[in-house]
Amino acid sequence: MQKVLILKNDRVGDYYTSIKSINLILNKHKDKQIEIFLSKINYKFNFIFNNLKVKVFNINLNLFEKIQIFFYLINNDISDIYILAPKNFYYYLPFIFRKIKFHAVCIESDRSRPYNFLKKYLYKKETLYRNNKSKILSVYKVLENLINYKTKYKDFVSLNFGEFDFFKFPKNSTFFHYKHNLFHEKLSWSNLEIKNFIYYLSKRKKFIVFSSELNNEEKNYFFYNAFNSFDFKTKKYNQLNTNNILYLKNIDGKNLVNAIYLCKDVIAPESGITHIGSFLKKETLALMHFNFKHKSDVFKQIIACKEWAPLSNFKFTIIKKDYSKTINKLSKLI
Repeated sequence: MQKVLILKNDRVGDYYTSIKSINLILNKHKDKQIEIFLSKINYKFNFIFNNLKVKVFNINLNLFEKIQIFFYLINNDISDIYILAPKNFYYYLPFIFRKIKFHAVCIESDRSRPYNFLKKYLYKKETLYRNNKSKILSVYKVLENLINYKTKYKDFVSLNFGEFDFFKFPKNSTFFHYKHNLFHEKLSWSNLEIKNFIYYLSKRKKFIVFSSELNNEEKNYFFYNAFNSFDFKTKKYNQLNTNNILYLKNIDGKNLVNAIYLCKDVIAPESGITHIGSFLKKETLALMHFNFKHKSDVFKQIIACKEWAPLSNFKFTIIKKDYSKTINKLSKLI
């Protein structure tokens, strides 16, 4: 049986904005065996499609992986390849494997991909314009145009979610996520300001459940000692008070998506978390902060926001280093 290959070894947010397009590929090539290349971080979410064979690679391919992919294409009968992760290496493959139909997302920007010379070897291409405001389309629309499947389709997406059977999840919760890059590196907020920010959210919402990055031991320890928590690794609940805040310690993969699914809405730094929330049709407020050095930086960010957030349930707001100014601004939004 011929194979169809989807190249999607990138980040969590990129993966979730591509789920609809992957589903269209499954419908368009339902008579063939379909395989997808995911990154190690995206592999945690491979439960979304039950009928996809998966191979795991790094986001940034090393030499061994490039050789491995090259020989995989030689040794398999592949009819079509969808380049949904726009990596330079992938664009050289159509030049070598002329009998395979390559469908690719191309990038027009300061770092355009691929070179114009390589574009003519693509069977079909659609372009994300990051340097031309008049031509910009959302990534959703670009992917839809690339696949070009207009027939009524079956939904292969598996959302087998529900209440957790090992602890009682708070009703009508708002999901929040601590992202170190935003709160610590860009805003330079102290632990006290972060703690107060979570308390502020809890006063505006019925209940706050929140997660943090798994590899940040210092912040995970701080949150564990400051808030009621449930540890998904040990399945133990740690109650410190009667506040309407719950820290979801060591939550990852399907449990993370399930928790967001059970929440009413999402307030979090722009990240994979906000794209999961948007995918699950939750009202989502993405928190952002920029240190613009040039006027062109403003233009680039406007382009990025239009590219990644075309859905009506996905909204942005810019928060500031000054904690009190951020609170004043959010008070008008939530």
